[in-house]
Amino acid sequence: MNSLITVAVTGIHLGENPQPGPGVIRSLRDAMGTKVRIVGLAYDALDSSLYAPGLLDEAFLIPYPSAGPEVYLSRLLHIHEQVHLDAIIPCLDLELPVLDEIKSVLLSNGIRTFLPRREDLAKRGKDRLPSLAADVGISVPETHSVVDEQALTFVADRLGFPYVLKGLHCDAEIVRSASEAISQFRRLSNKWGLPLLAQRYIEGEEFDVVCLGDGQGEMCGAVAMRKTMLTRMGKAWGAVTIDDPDLLDAARRVVQTLRWRGGCEIELLRERRGPIHLIEVNPRFPAWVYLATAAGVNLPLGLLRLALGESQPAFDKGLAGIIYVRHAAETTGTLEDMAALVTGGARKPTPPSTRESRAAQ
Repeated sequence: MNSLITVAVTGIHLGENPQPGPGVIRSLRDAMGTKVRIVGLAYDALDSSLYAPGLLDEAFLIPYPSAGPEVYLSRLLHIHEQVHLDAIIPCLDLELPVLDEIKSVLLSNGIRTFLPRREDLAKRGKDRLPSLAADVGISVPETHSVVDEQALTFVADRLGFPYVLKGLHCDAEIVRSASEAISQFRRLSNKWGLPLLAQRYIEGEEFDVVCLGDGQGEMCGAVAMRKTMLTRMGKAWGAVTIDDPDLLDAARRVVQTLRWRGGCEIELLRERRGPIHLIEVNPRFPAWVYLATAAGVNLPLGLLRLALGESQPAFDKGLAGIIYVRHAAETTGTLEDMAALVTGGARKPTPPSTRESRAAQ
């Protein structure tokens, strides 16, 4: 990567449920400096990183993946005509099946990706987690499919309260009573559809491992962390990197079993005086991926190298004892900034110095 590389990154909103894009971008900028040009792809004109000074070089709105592969591809190729993309790093789960369908056309236009295979995406789905865990040789909390409100009675009898009610793709709530279960069933099913999943609640300590797989069964690098601060939604607001061979070995076996291709986050729970349980396998980097970079393992850079067809990266073990606390700060822009996005679907981010001089006038 000796010349300027233009990389598009999605999932750029930071909020109560932060997306991974900003951490990916910070990692690439740390490693590449002026040799990388970052194009932010947003789904909403209020995605916060659109207004964060110094983060993006270009910014564009794109249609939601639900618009379909043809619409999605048309927009990406239109953006490509303007900025000449070398690679795309998707940071949201729902983008992956659509990108898988259009990846050959993107490649024929010089746009590279490094995506998980469609069959592997299915194998790590929440509904197939018990089967994956059995193949890996790791425990998983008892899980049941919930297709209607009547099934909640069976679930309560089987699991007791509290238990965890999850959307098939994302979102989860701990429910502590029958009335709360019905309320959360309606919320989750209205938002994400059916089936939902009910999972036994297990007391223990939560850990996450961020990994990069080469697609052949090897784990190029990984960093484990212990959550130290949680939001209401159960997202890590603070964490510390750890050196735990058992957790890293569990993650390695998941990557090896799936022959995982690309970044992923493996969520694990160590039961008090009990085993390690596999909770989820998320098919992309997590929002906290920059913590791994701070620990000396720049996985977004590794993924970009794999996408560009360069030699497989090999990372040293990450440093233990690196902490992070998420910091929320306001980003500002103008109505003109938003109007450019809403009407034209694009804007060039304002440099900080320009914005400060404009505010002083």
